[in-house]
Amino acid sequence: MNAAQLRALAHPLRVQLLQILYVEGPATASQLARRLGESSGATSYHLRALHRAGFVDEGERRNGRERWWQRPEQPVTIPNSVALDASDSERAELQAAHAQLQSVLLERDEQALGRWMEIRWDLPLEWQEAGGIGNFRMWATASEMREFATRVYDLAKPLRKPPDSPDAERRETHVTLRVLPQEPSP
Repeated sequence: MNAAQLRALAHPLRVQLLQILYVEGPATASQLARRLGESSGATSYHLRALHRAGFVDEGERRNGRERWWQRPEQPVTIPNSVALDASDSERAELQAAHAQLQSVLLERDEQALGRWMEIRWDLPLEWQEAGGIGNFRMWATASEMREFATRVYDLAKPLRKPPDSPDAERRETHVTLRVLPQEPSP
């Protein structure tokens, strides 16, 4: 993946569009605009940018006029690395693009944290106990860490789709996973 593709993702509205298309399936720019409280011009512009970068596909036209958008059959994976043999300019460009995208994702995390802190003590007790903030240290090889993250994502996959009908038992939940290798302590 190149820096231009990473930068195409580095916009809060584009991240939201991808998330909705992944969870809810194909939609038009107008439908997505209503869902997000945006103008259809804005959603259309950002969908076209995502399409140029290969993150969304044009779906089948349903009434001949409306353009439907969908996630590709094979979702694009975003590398979390920069090749050690990349040229200095390529390395700098990729690092800047990663930083830009990570900034958008961290801002979403901060917003979700703020919302949770506002409501947490008003939630039913079972939901107060279901949420939380914590961390721990692990010692693993790079392969073990990849497997750990993959298993977490695999566990989450069936829970990433909203219920077909309103369900009082299920709530939307923001999950953050950070796998951060550390230098050994002195």
